[in-house]
Amino acid sequence: MNKFDSRNIRNITFKGSIQNKEFSNASAGHKNIHKLLITLWGILVGILSSLIPLISGFVVSQILRELQKIGNFNINTKEAILMTSIPYLFSLYYIVINGFKKVGISIIFILTVVPNIFGFVSEKGTNITNIIIQSLPFLGFSITLAYLGTTIIALLITTVYTTSGTLSQFLTLASVIFAAIFLTKDEKVSLEKVAISILIITIILTGYIIGRKAIRGSPQFAWIKKIAIFLSATGGTSFYGVDLTDACFDNSHLPHTDFRKAILTGASFKNVTGLELSRLQDTILEDPHVRKLLTNPEDGTGKDYTGANLSGANLKGANLAEAILIGANLNGADLTDANLEGANLSKAQVLDVNFSGASLTETCIEDWSINSRTCFDKVDCKRIYIKQGKHGFLEPKPDSGEFKDGEFEKWIDELQETVDVLLHDFDFGGWQALGTALDKTANKYQGINKSRWKIEQKDENVVLAQIGVSPTADKPAIHQSITNNYYHELLIQGHKPNILLNPSEKVEIMENKNENPTVSGDLISGDKTTSGDVHLSDVTLTNSGSMALVNLNGQINNTIQQLQDIKTEKGEDLVTILTALQESINDDSILSEAQKKQALEAVETIAEEAKKTPGERILKLCSMALNALKGLTAAMTDASKLATTLKNYLPTLTTLLGL
Repeated sequence: MNKFDSRNIRNITFKGSIQNKEFSNASAGHKNIHKLLITLWGILVGILSSLIPLISGFVVSQILRELQKIGNFNINTKEAILMTSIPYLFSLYYIVINGFKKVGISIIFILTVVPNIFGFVSEKGTNITNIIIQSLPFLGFSITLAYLGTTIIALLITTVYTTSGTLSQFLTLASVIFAAIFLTKDEKVSLEKVAISILIITIILTGYIIGRKAIRGSPQFAWIKKIAIFLSATGGTSFYGVDLTDACFDNSHLPHTDFRKAILTGASFKNVTGLELSRLQDTILEDPHVRKLLTNPEDGTGKDYTGANLSGANLKGANLAEAILIGANLNGADLTDANLEGANLSKAQVLDVNFSGASLTETCIEDWSINSRTCFDKVDCKRIYIKQGKHGFLEPKPDSGEFKDGEFEKWIDELQETVDVLLHDFDFGGWQALGTALDKTANKYQGINKSRWKIEQKDENVVLAQIGVSPTADKPAIHQSITNNYYHELLIQGHKPNILLNPSEKVEIMENKNENPTVSGDLISGDKTTSGDVHLSDVTLTNSGSMALVNLNGQINNTIQQLQDIKTEKGEDLVTILTALQESINDDSILSEAQKKQALEAVETIAEEAKKTPGERILKLCSMALNALKGLTAAMTDASKLATTLKNYLPTLTTLLGL
């Protein structure tokens, strides 16, 4: 659809390619007639839903009558009502406070504690307890109906409110209450009927309270709001799967809009309202904190966006001074003219980010990841830090004074040079051999940036390792040293390499300045060796057959079992995380077999090191494996099980390993 009124896009379904992406000041969602129909639907369903509390009340009335027949124990109406209503009201109160997930506890309370209490306090003892126990299944059925009634009413209230607003919500609630009163109307008034009416009204009001909590974003009832938004967005504006690259939605009202799977790279959402009532799954708008930043980019000062997905976000002119962006995914984001003074970008992914005109003074960039397409044109940066300490940023660059105009860009450009080494037999302990080879080479030659690696599969068991170096480094000597030490380490491990190089043999040097090297770790200006940890990223290993995956899983299972047996520090937590990572890799439909193999190898490395005490653990191997997993999942969406699991557990795993 290419012809439409960009100011009124209610009830429009967009498909395919859209030529005009100017939606500023637009109104999306439903037309007024649709909202009126939803209100009428809410009233009708509300009237019908009142039958459930009525049936629940009817069951309670039958229990009361049975209790009153017990003449030997002189149970009057008031006592019978108390015996029945206390557990009933307790269970409803419990779900309001704790949500439906813990309802089982209240049912256990009813089935065990209540009869024991009555049996203890009763002078007649066992007989009345047995009678009460016989009534419990009916009471349990009544309470189950009450739960069902509160759920339906809560969902109804939430749906009507999200679609049509407060007035429609109260009309729906009123219809439920009046229907219940009308259906219980009787000329003969008794204490029993009054009690039943109170229970019915309590069920209805409980549903209303739960609905209001869901509307306000209570995590206990988030699933209710999720269903309500799904229902309310049905028939509204739809951009499902549409390419909205660089679209402008500034100052628009966008409730009841379906953005699922839409491409939002560079899309602008300044001052947009109503998104909290839209379907945002599989987009960066799904995270409330990110959504608030995109709609109010001037309000990001000092905010915490640790691990946030801001990939492709339009943050032109955003105020992120002193913001915490540790581990955030900013790949492809537009930060033109943004204020990032004093921000913490440690471990952030900033591949292909446009920092043109941005202010980076006093920013910390420890372990961030950049590439040759990360743009620093006309950046304002007087000083930058390459270490994050416990009480502030450490190791400023330049070492003294400030960067003059253009010097920061030159300093960053120096970090793009690499020495590229082809390594055979990488599947046979290649990670450990390469790490050791790099250490030995760094001790001998200056100008190696051990924090910057890139591994790329070239053939079966053959990889291209790219190691960051300074412009003045002795590249041929470094290349030769890494190669010789690598194969020497393989021999020590007991594997006879297919290729052994003579130290005096000349080798071909492949220098690469523009093939998107991944920058991570301690950045250096180029004249001395860093002592930072070794990091591997963007690793893509070739699959050598499904049997290799079976063998790897077996090795991991054995190692995790050993980790359980030796009871290492925080061993149970590590077992849980490593098992979750292993399962997510095997179940991930997005990963190729080659990627699964590489990911499982990383988990096996972590598991092996986790068995050791903190003092014996080789942290650089742990860091290599973690960065391999991060590099593998960097460009994946939440549809990847591994990406989701790694995102959830990465901070905890990093802490447990002591990184």
